[in-house]
Amino acid sequence: MWNLIFNGFFIYVVCLLSITGFFAVGTCASFADESKNENNKVSFHESNDDDDDDDEEDEGEDDDEDEDDEGNHNAGRNCLTSGCHSGSGEEHFSIGGTIYTDADGTDARVGAKIKVIDTNGSTVTLTSNQIGNFYTEKSMKAPFTITASYQGREVKMTSEASGGGCNADGCHADGSSVGRIFISTNDLDLTGTVTESSSGGGSSEISYNGDIKSILDAKCTSCHQSGGAKSDVPLTTYAEVTDTKLVTPGSADSLLIRKLNKDLSEGTMWENLNSTSEYNKIKDWIVVYNAQEYSSSQGSAGAAISDAKVKLSKNGRVKYKTKTDSTGAFVLEKVMAGEYTLRVFKKGYKRHTQSYQMNQSNVASMEITLDKK
Repeated sequence: MWNLIFNGFFIYVVCLLSITGFFAVGTCASFADESKNENNKVSFHESNDDDDDDDEEDEGEDDDEDEDDEGNHNAGRNCLTSGCHSGSGEEHFSIGGTIYTDADGTDARVGAKIKVIDTNGSTVTLTSNQIGNFYTEKSMKAPFTITASYQGREVKMTSEASGGGCNADGCHADGSSVGRIFISTNDLDLTGTVTESSSGGGSSEISYNGDIKSILDAKCTSCHQSGGAKSDVPLTTYAEVTDTKLVTPGSADSLLIRKLNKDLSEGTMWENLNSTSEYNKIKDWIVVYNAQEYSSSQGSAGAAISDAKVKLSKNGRVKYKTKTDSTGAFVLEKVMAGEYTLRVFKKGYKRHTQSYQMNQSNVASMEITLDKK
């Protein structure tokens, strides 16, 4: 009997001790694991903190490197032939360049829009970044028509681009005759004079002063002037236009005619002229009227026309307007770069209308004559 009681009690004690030991061990293991986890967490967070510090330092260095790259990452260089973005790689550029705030490439123009139309009519519009760069990996086929715009100002290439490397040698590279691509917010004044045709509008003769100068000013002098892409062949004055290398009075073989002839391989200026009637007028001026400066019935200058209205319009809306003063002079102030229609008129005279491209440098003063009705 006592043996049974003792054995039962012994078994009870053993079970109780086993249960207590189990909880004790389990609790210690749990704390140990938690402590370990906490240590791991602390270690992880400390590592992260360290990593964060490192990352911050790295990010700072990366930022510096990025800033350095941003400040020097091929801005102004021809990235299409640098080995980075040429060939058939994933980052092959079809168009790439840099646009600035001035012709010297002093500061980047951020946020300019560059519209490119390829020979197939495919169009892409690019935006210049913080260092003035713009580029696209889209497949585009030369030649390209390229227009750059910024805050209402627009600059259009006077001829098609034969390639997409805008910063290539001979194009918009540092020190090239073309100069950097730029859009300035320093808008210039357009000045000119309006005079009366001494012939009273009765002469059918074609002269430089009465007929040809206005065509060349509108279509050619943006390139053919000091600082232009073709500054070596200026066309801003009668003497320059009738240089013996360009014009032989009475000869249809004059170089100027050949350059404007769309049917000849030499006719690279046709694209800018793009007018059969104006081409025929220039040709007749040279061949029929011997490249005369004034019509035979005109003096060297007609009488000044005061109070003539002068208007510049874009897309049918008048953007700038003024009147001539007592000397026939006019000033249209701070005209944004772009293509306009110029109209000059006064009661009793025939209206003068022409297209006009406002440039950002070397803007020549206009000379306009009105014929009496």
